[in-house]
Amino acid sequence: MNKKSQLLTIGQFAALHGINKKTLMWYDEIGLFRPAAVNPENGYRCYNYHQSPLLETILLLRELEVPIQAIQDYIKNRSAENLKDLLDEKIADLDLKITHLQAVRETLCTHRQNMAALLTMDLSEISVIEKRERCLWLYDFCFQPS
Repeated sequence: MNKKSQLLTIGQFAALHGINKKTLMWYDEIGLFRPAAVNPENGYRCYNYHQSPLLETILLLRELEVPIQAIQDYIKNRSAENLKDLLDEKIADLDLKITHLQAVRETLCTHRQNMAALLTMDLSEISVIEKRERCLWLYDFCFQPS
């Protein structure tokens, strides 16, 4: 028998793809990814190698945090163009997240720089009123929105 047409148990197929067999059971329950065969006597699910590319696509999309419903829609209308559109959307989402994280990083760097300046100030030679005014100014500078 051709090895690629041989059926694999759910455990074997899950191990082949580095996932938990409960993931395959859940995908079957929600109709996302069905086994190639189900043993009528014991209900055991079996898979074959030819199902691997589809499962790997599903796993990639899940890794990219594509919602289950969007994956189901894609599988119903599977084409290279639809996959490209899904990936384009995820790239655009990632670009937005990167831009946001860069802005957050800049803000944190500014606050860190301000804290470094505060820590290096020698306040020992100025009066209590000046200290209070400088501290209030620095606090406003560091923590008040622009």
